Amino acid sequence: MNKVAVIHPGTQHSWQTAYALQQLGQLEYYATSIFYQPDRWPYRVERYLPASLGRKANAQFRRFSHAGLDPALVRTSGMLEWIERIARRKGLPDLARRLDEIGNARFGRGLAQQLLRDGAYALWCYDNSALDLFKVARTTGRMRILDRTIADWRAYNAIMRPVFEQYREFFPGSAYAIPDDWIERNQAEYELADVILTGCEFAARTVRDHAGAAVASKVRVLNYCYDELLFANRAPPAPRQAKAPLRFLFVGQAGVRKGIHLALEAIARIPASAATLTIVGELQVPPEVFTRYADRVTHIPTVARSDMPGLMAEADVLLFPTYFEGAGIVLYEALASGMGLIQSAQADVAVTPETGILLPDLTGEALYEAMMTAIERRDLVDTWRASAPVAALAYSFDRYRDNIAAMLDELQI
Repeated sequence: MNKVAVIHPGTQHSWQTAYALQQLGQLEYYATSIFYQPDRWPYRVERYLPASLGRKANAQFRRFSHAGLDPALVRTSGMLEWIERIARRKGLPDLARRLDEIGNARFGRGLAQQLLRDGAYALWCYDNSALDLFKVARTTGRMRILDRTIADWRAYNAIMRPVFEQYREFFPGSAYAIPDDWIERNQAEYELADVILTGCEFAARTVRDHAGAAVASKVRVLNYCYDELLFANRAPPAPRQAKAPLRFLFVGQAGVRKGIHLALEAIARIPASAATLTIVGELQVPPEVFTRYADRVTHIPTVARSDMPGLMAEADVLLFPTYFEGAGIVLYEALASGMGLIQSAQADVAVTPETGILLPDLTGEALYEAMMTAIERRDLVDTWRASAPVAALAYSFDRYRDNIAAMLDELQI
C-alpha cells in the first residue's frame, strides 16, 4: 500500500481528502497555504489586535480550522493566497485572478523540487495548481491524480455567452469569458494526469466533451462530502409556523455564474410578508445594481465555517440556480441541516422529489415558480425538510472515504 500527498494552495475540500487518506493510513502529507494553527504566523496576530479586530480575525481564521487532521502531516507555505482573498473581497477580481495564477505557480514550483528528493508516493493535486508538480512527478514515475473542482471552462464560456448578453448589467466587469491561457493550462494538466476526478456527472461530461478522447478515458466521478463535524447530529427540523415568511437562503459567491440575478429578480416579485432571502457570501454584482434589491434581502458577506450550521438551521429552503459547478458541497450541507432544495441541473443533482425541486430550465420564471410553490405549499416544505437529513447520508464523510479507498485499491495505490 503506497501513500498519497494531497497538495492544494488554498483549501476547498482538500482537507477532507487529506483527512480521509489519514484515516486510511495513506496520507504522506497535506500541503496547503492556509491551515489554522493558533501558535503559528499569521494566525497568532489575533492575540495582539484590539478586541473587536481580534474577534474578526479569529472568525476569518476559524474558517480554515480542520479538527482531526494531524498537524505533523501538514506542510504550509506561501502568503499570496491571503493577498488574493483580500483583493477579491475588495472587489478587484482581475487582480485576484492574477494573484491566483502567480501564487499557484509559485506554490507548485516550491514543492516540485521536493519530489526529486522524497520517496515513492502518489500525488493528489487540484486544477490550476497541478501543472508544475505533474511535470516533475512524471519524470519520477509517480501516479498523478487531478481533482478537477470545477467543470471545464470551455463549457462555461459557451454557457455564459448568452447569459452575458441578457444580463450584462449584473456582471462586475466588461467581460465574462475565461482566457485561453487558463484553458490551455487546464488542458496540459489533463494530459499529464493519470486519473481525473470530478465531483459530479455534469462536470465530468464537460471535460469529456471538450478535452479530447485520450483525456475523456481518464475521467471518473468521485462525489464530495459535507463536514460532519459541523453538520451531523443536528436536531430534527421542526415544522415552521404556517403564516410566517418562508426563509430562503443563498450561499456562496453571489454572482451571475451561480444565478444570483435570478434569485434577486424572483424575490423582488414576492411580498416581504411571504418570504425572505438571506445571501451569505461575497457579492459579485455591481453595487448600483444590487441596491435595487437591497431592501428585500439580508446580505452577510462572510461567516466562520462553524457558524454556517446555525444559519442553515434557521432557513427553510436553499436556492442553488447555478449555471456551472464542479459539484455543490453546500447542497449536502443544506440537506444535513434539514433544508429543502431548489436547484438547477448544472451541478451535482442532490435534490430528489422528497427534498425539493429540480428546476426544469434555468430561467427567472422557473425559479420564481419554484419559490412560489414552496411558499404556497408549506406542508410540502415540511416534508422536504424532514426528508433532507436522511438524503444527506449519501454524502457522508464515511462514504467519501470508502469511495477513495475503493478507487485507490482499483488503481493499486
